[in-house]
Amino acid sequence: MANIVSVINKSMNVKRKSFAIPPAVSYPVYLIGAILIIWEIIGQAGVIDPFMFSWPSKILIQVWAFLMNGTLFQHLYVSAIEVGLGFAMALIGIPLGLILGYWKKLEYACDPIITALYTTPTVALTPLFVLWFGLDTLSKVMMVFMMSIFPILINTMAGVKTTDSSLIKAARSYGATEFQLFKEVIFPSTLSYIITGIRLAIGRALIAVVVAEMLAANKGIGYAIRHASELFRTSEYLGYVGVLMVCSIVLTILLKMMERKIAPWRQH
Repeated sequence: MANIVSVINKSMNVKRKSFAIPPAVSYPVYLIGAILIIWEIIGQAGVIDPFMFSWPSKILIQVWAFLMNGTLFQHLYVSAIEVGLGFAMALIGIPLGLILGYWKKLEYACDPIITALYTTPTVALTPLFVLWFGLDTLSKVMMVFMMSIFPILINTMAGVKTTDSSLIKAARSYGATEFQLFKEVIFPSTLSYIITGIRLAIGRALIAVVVAEMLAANKGIGYAIRHASELFRTSEYLGYVGVLMVCSIVLTILLKMMERKIAPWRQH
């Protein structure tokens, strides 16, 4: 009887361990939950001026109103198209980074240009992009492209430089072509840097589309934020900002999931 009880206890412990929430999930949830509770209490106590700021319950009510009338999905759809097209174009930074990182002479020639463009406040060029590409989708796509490509390009170049030279020599000694060298040695060793660059580029892409829409658009999340702020609708303004934050978190999580599939050796 004692043996049966011990077996049952062990099986229950195994089940408990299998359903345990990892710290990477539980810790942020506890911290964010505590912040939201304190924020809500302060708001309900009348400490926060609703004209100047808001609190979680009012923001959630406003977000629910967005969901019910469909305006949120209309703005998200427009912004998603612009971010998707611009970001897809920015992925050209991966092969460019591999080439520039491998051939030193090309890097020497292009490095000043890359540095100048990367350090230039691209947001200040928004009016010029509107002048060149118009007020429609293309100007926002190009803004996303310009702000997204450089983190991918620079991180890819850095990854190529960290490739073990002994691996390159070994591949060449076995008669590997330049294409095989890139495919079998350089690209796999650079993959972690590429993923890091993509993660950084996601944030810059969202910044680009919001700024571009705030300055020259009549639809999209950036336009919705600007419109709400001009009318001093603080809860509506913060609701759209909160939606944007959630979108960035979801994109980052999806990228991490993809990273586990294509680069499992990076997981600890």
